[in-house]
Amino acid sequence: MAKNNTFVPPAWLEGQDAETIHARMMHNLPDDIDDTEGGFPWDFTKPTALEKAELLEFHMMETTKIMHYMFSYGIYLDYHARAVGIARKEASHASGTLQITGSPGTVIPNGFLFAVPASGDTAAITFYTTEEATISLDGVADVPILASETGTIGNVAADTIIIMVSPSISGIEKITNLESTSGGAAEEDDESLRSRIGEICEASDASFVGCDNDYIRWAKEINGVGDVIVIPEWNGPGTVKVVVMDANGTPANPKIITDVENHIVAPQNRRARLAPIGATVTITAPTTVDVNVACDLTIATGENYTAIVANIGESLKDYFETAQKEGVIKRNRIGSIIIGTDGVADYANLTLNGGTDNISLALDEYPKLIGQFATVTSSVEV
Repeated sequence: MAKNNTFVPPAWLEGQDAETIHARMMHNLPDDIDDTEGGFPWDFTKPTALEKAELLEFHMMETTKIMHYMFSYGIYLDYHARAVGIARKEASHASGTLQITGSPGTVIPNGFLFAVPASGDTAAITFYTTEEATISLDGVADVPILASETGTIGNVAADTIIIMVSPSISGIEKITNLESTSGGAAEEDDESLRSRIGEICEASDASFVGCDNDYIRWAKEINGVGDVIVIPEWNGPGTVKVVVMDANGTPANPKIITDVENHIVAPQNRRARLAPIGATVTITAPTTVDVNVACDLTIATGENYTAIVANIGESLKDYFETAQKEGVIKRNRIGSIIIGTDGVADYANLTLNGGTDNISLALDEYPKLIGQFATVTSSVEV
């Protein structure tokens, strides 16, 4: 069945503007009543026509829209979601691991606060430990942490969580997160929820026995999950690999992977299991493939070299999300990104991982840009 996502107002809502309504009212007056503009009947009925037009042209139009999930929004879209058995995904906390160095035996309590220091007008970003930890004999403890606030604010770079917020613990010498935190996402927006409702409605006549779309739908019900790829029979008959990205387009972190596994496989509660009996399901994040982009870069006179390199890097990261879905990183596409960046006059000798071939990606592989954007061999202003 063809999709139709264009709202078509009912025919009876046409011609309901205030002027048309008021003209009809004047036409329906008895013949012996003055209907000229400025007369008492004209003045007394004009406000009614204005109110009726607002009721029909706006309130009735909006009411008609929210009756259908394709055009609904906000809490009314939540009602449609509830009708098909799903809910809007809540905002999620970023998570990660903190490495704490200090005196062996030092205890870090559950719920202890650490932070990225405040900088300028930017407030500190706090994280709390999710379990108690003790610094081992080698002087190190790895502690799982969650961001205090939900949303992308908690997705911070490596080596940025470096201070204690709760009353200081003696015996701690160094604090850092060796890897960036991830998984923080905003509350699901209307378009994403509408898409999930549509997937369920379109599959309403299907037999839910564990097909690819079932695994995708189940995984996307978890907070913080973005794109999902399903690889059937990846390790023989009956095996299924579910590859999960987070809502920010990067590989899902261990917390999200565990949440998806508990939802689909429910290893601790067989009665809650969604996957079919007999299916061996592996939930995983994509395998990271390092990609080094290098070229001789020529920038225009007066342009900021550092800013240009940073802009190219961000554009390449965005492109990698598309490349992951397409299964290939194209050298000529990267070239167009570089030359299309403001301030770039020219480039030469472009290589990917030291060569000139495209880089193929498996379904469960995700490209990761290493370096700021490239190992730039020279920079010349023109």
